[in-house]
This record gives sequence, C-alpha cells and structure tokens, in this order.
Amino acid sequence: MEEEPLTGGNDTEEVVRVGDTVRRSRGPRADFAAEVLRHLEAVGYPHAPRYLGTDDAGRDVLTYLPGRTTDHPSQRAAGAYALAGTMLRRLHDATAGHPLAGGAECVAHGDPGPFNAIFRDGLPVAFIDWTTCAPGSRLDDLAYLAWTWCVQAVGNVPVADQAAHLAELRDGYGEVEPEALVAAVVDRQTRVVERATATLADPASPAARRAHARNAVAWATADRELVREHRALLLSALR
Repeated sequence: MEEEPLTGGNDTEEVVRVGDTVRRSRGPRADFAAEVLRHLEAVGYPHAPRYLGTDDAGRDVLTYLPGRTTDHPSQRAAGAYALAGTMLRRLHDATAGHPLAGGAECVAHGDPGPFNAIFRDGLPVAFIDWTTCAPGSRLDDLAYLAWTWCVQAVGNVPVADQAAHLAELRDGYGEVEPEALVAAVVDRQTRVVERATATLADPASPAARRAHARNAVAWATADRELVREHRALLLSALR
C-alpha cells in the first residue's frame, strides 16, 4: 500500500501512514513504549493509539488516529484545556503503582504538547509520539503540558487568556498547588534551555540538531520570561 509521510508531531524519526495504520522507525525506547501502549489498551485508556506490533521492515505499527495537531488557541474549542488535563491525569492514574513506573509515581508521557495531541472539532482526543514516555513525576509531566498548551510568548494571545487556559487545564487534571505548578513550569523551561545550550556548545552536533536547539532556546527563554513577568496573574487564576 502507498506510504504517506506524516508531519505535525515533534519527532525526527520516520513516520508514515499506510492505510489505517501508522508505521514509525524504532528507536532505543521503542520496546518500553510498546509495553506502555499495550498496558493502556488493556486497562481501557482511550487517549492513545493501539500498538499492533512490527511490520516486515521492522517498524512499529500503530492504529492511525484521524485529526490534526494545533499550535494556537484559535484552533481549539471550548473545553479543550480541561480535557487535556483530564487525559493526562487518566494516563498517570492508569500507570501509578504499575511495574512499568518502576520506583516513580507513574509513567509520564514526557512530551504531551499540543503538537503531540490529535484534535477533532477543536477538542483533543489522544496523545501521540509515545517514544518519550518513561517512569516519572506527575507534576513534571503536568508542568510541560501546562507550559506548551497555555503559555505562548508569540501568537498575540492575551496573557489573561493564557492564565484562564492554565486554570482550566489544572482543573481538568485535579487539585495541584498553584505555586508548585508555576515553579515546575519554569523548571521545565529552564531544563530545555540548558539542554539546547549544551547541544549548541557541542561541535559534534549535526547542523539540523543545532538549528533545532537554537529554536528551542529562543522558544523556552521567551516563554519563561512571560511566566516570570506575569507570575502573579497566573497564580491568581490558579487560586
């Protein structure tokens, strides 16, 4: 069958659509991601593709989820942020205490930005790109969700709207202490800046990776400045 390259996620691996399936090249964490997806299917978690094994080319095969990704609030419907928080909370609850979580709180998606979520009619229905999932912290995963869905230094989104989106997302997830969430958002932004800066300082980094790192530094730095400047407004909305 014809292979259709897919874009919209945040991964450099080959991803193609073949009929009603997605095929993607296997990375070093592919086996773990497959086990997580099998577990999520077994417990009825509805917000992830189903893992179908590997094809003759050795690629992972997953169910294709129709829809689109988003990069601006204007592309999302009312209730989208609360639903995103609920989707992540269900993931964490479904993996808390499971052997896949190891000694951590749960399995974290690791990269649950809107670029890794499928939307239909403006509402998120599933997370994709599960190669980043790993044992982790609920708050750390939630902080990345909160940052990438709600905080946007570009795009002319009023800060008051960003604060309202943040509160809606937190309410969808469940009770989280406001100061802890905002601090965790800044921490995630800082770690992105530090990792990307290290990539830029490495002369062995390929040109494409260095270009991605430059964009990451600019993105995370600008969004971190927004959070720091408007911390009081964000906390007020969360309270």
